[in-house]
Amino acid sequence: MEQTVTLRSKPKLKITLKSNGFEIVDRSDPNNSGNYLYQDLKNVKLNAEKTDWLVSLFSLMVGIFVSSSIQGNFKNKANLQLEMIDRNLKIWLVDADFQKVENISQLLTEKNPPQNNTYN
Repeated sequence: MEQTVTLRSKPKLKITLKSNGFEIVDRSDPNNSGNYLYQDLKNVKLNAEKTDWLVSLFSLMVGIFVSSSIQGNFKNKANLQLEMIDRNLKIWLVDADFQKVENISQLLTEKNPPQNNTYN
């Protein structure tokens, strides 16, 4: 039974879970698009958007010394990393429904064969 989850509409990002694998359609980065087997999936890692305090602090200090207005709050963008046997996918989650992304990453982890799971 197939299950399709649309994570973002523009540009389109959707993942379809199938019986033996999954399909990714990523219009923002077509290199991620394709069909993949669950058995080739080694690890699923979901990274939420978070502030990069080191870069933010550094830009503040530089801004003070050079009287610049480059100061700001620099963030690492949310992404979903899929480590496959032959390649690694990094799917950027800008404007994506993060709750749906959490659900799909959990489903991918559950469909991943136990011998290939890695825990950090």
